[in-house]
Amino acid sequence: MENQRRVAVYVDGFNLYHAIDELNVPKLKWLNLDALARSLLRPQETLVKCHYFTSIVDWNPKKEANHRAYIAAQRAQGVTITYGTFKTSKKHCAQFSRQCLFREEKRTDVALGVQIVADALTDVFDRLILVTADTDQIPSVSLVHKLRPNIQLTWAAPPNRMRNAREIGKIVKDRIEIKAGRLAACRLPQVIQDHQQKVIARIPPAYL
Repeated sequence: MENQRRVAVYVDGFNLYHAIDELNVPKLKWLNLDALARSLLRPQETLVKCHYFTSIVDWNPKKEANHRAYIAAQRAQGVTITYGTFKTSKKHCAQFSRQCLFREEKRTDVALGVQIVADALTDVFDRLILVTADTDQIPSVSLVHKLRPNIQLTWAAPPNRMRNAREIGKIVKDRIEIKAGRLAACRLPQVIQDHQQKVIARIPPAYL
């Protein structure tokens, strides 16, 4: 890695997932995050880390099974995984004019922000690529810029989400929108195996 700029990519899992879901092309959900990260590299750069932040949807067996298969596939590619959780609370639902149960993802955003700052301070990377359109990450990105001004920051917005997070663009001038074509070029194999040819994960039928 001599004379190579070290790059770390941080992926806000649900922010990316929902953006892909809105494209209505299910096969794009079977995305190889390591390949996506490498597609964002520039000459004289090397990927030192791809870190995926997510939470398990454990109240829907089918979605949970798909998600766990996806996570297993990412681990097999060398992607680092950090889990958040979901909190259930009652709120007024305008659709039904009554109190309804809502699930909110918790800890993931905080974990993402803390990890970015910690890795910046411990000299993990020279360039940070943040895959999200969540403006909650502005404080962490701003802090990295303040404490380590030599680090290059890149904002990679999920499909059709760049316009939703213009505030990030005010801080991070180097930016790119991830298009459907890039996602299509970075799909996982249908069957994921380890070095002993043991099957780690298979593509869910919904993603074929």
